[in-house]
Amino acid sequence: MQEQHVSRRPTARDRIMRAAEALFAEHGFEATSIGEIALRAHVNRALLYYYFEHKEDLYHQLLQEGVDKLRETVLAAVNTTTSARDAIQTFLKGYLQIAQHNPGLVRIVYREIVGAQRGDQESKALVQQFMQTIAQMVQVLERGVQTGELIPHDTSKTVYLLLGMVNVFVTLNYLEQASYPIEEIVEHILRVFFEGLGKRSGS
Repeated sequence: MQEQHVSRRPTARDRIMRAAEALFAEHGFEATSIGEIALRAHVNRALLYYYFEHKEDLYHQLLQEGVDKLRETVLAAVNTTTSARDAIQTFLKGYLQIAQHNPGLVRIVYREIVGAQRGDQESKALVQQFMQTIAQMVQVLERGVQTGELIPHDTSKTVYLLLGMVNVFVTLNYLEQASYPIEEIVEHILRVFFEGLGKRSGS
């Protein structure tokens, strides 16, 4: 007997989160009202307030969702111990999948990182969590140095180099300037990162 996979219907809370994600990304925090979120989520205000104390609470929970998704991706990379290349591939693929499936969430998080959104204490603390989570990728790079897969280097700076490389493609997609398949982006970054672009002597 063939197993049937039934996709879970989004709960009211899910619909509220996704509606808020879309509206905050489109219009920003201040220009988005609770009424607009409830309308897009097809719920009444009473139900929205059952799940979230106020608009700020909803916004912070969205930021926390972004941090949690990133933490899962980084943890998967850190736990990939076959090689540094495999671990970095896991990180890049997971990061790009988050950006692809949650474009609004990515916009919200990055507005906070550059200080273009709320900038309140709780939002700043969540942004700090985001950056600290990225920094955990140092473990992958240091392991690569120890095994001889990578040359000795400043791993704390290289983490942000990797983040910058992948974010260029996320930004291009966000600005609708260019869009590439995830596998193609990952392979290109890995090739540049591990093999370099400098011409080798004798080649």
